[in-house]
Amino acid sequence: MGMVPATYAAEKEYTIKSFHYLTVDQKDVNSLAQVNIRSNKEIKITLVLPKQNQKGDWLAYGFTSEETFQAFIEKDKQRLNNNVEQNEVGIMASGPCCTDFYEFKNKRGEYIYWRSGFKDLPSSWNDRISSLSTASPSNSYMTILWEHTSKQGKGKGVSFRHSDWYGKTANMASDWDNKASAIEIKK
Repeated sequence: MGMVPATYAAEKEYTIKSFHYLTVDQKDVNSLAQVNIRSNKEIKITLVLPKQNQKGDWLAYGFTSEETFQAFIEKDKQRLNNNVEQNEVGIMASGPCCTDFYEFKNKRGEYIYWRSGFKDLPSSWNDRISSLSTASPSNSYMTILWEHTSKQGKGKGVSFRHSDWYGKTANMASDWDNKASAIEIKK
């Protein structure tokens, strides 16, 4: 196999196309079993926390409810606090305070930013987000995109832990491209 051109590799690197699940509700699953969130009948994944391994595969932690996700967050925050070394990178659009949400892939086009808490997107931004760059992990813990507004029960979510994603651009592939109706930043 030949070398992949650097520009192609960089763009592809952070576009999430499919997930290999490591755990669902913190219980081990077969990481080789790819779970297609839309068609899988047995496991109903409500939230996904994506992480990339060194081979470039997308691994994921899946959660079947917000409650199981919250239980994970409590443990995870304690673990991260014991591992305090944070990597600050150069300032991007709104700076390290906030997560920036862009209308096109690779942080192009118009953007909005959000600092803290849950927000239903205004109609001008509904189903419009294609990429994001997170706030600094020293400012907040995690960014979540929700499929529906709070009135519609939020639906499925995909979450980005800032300690994993700060300084990287997360491009949404077809499952999440132009699908988010609400955003949330957890402190």
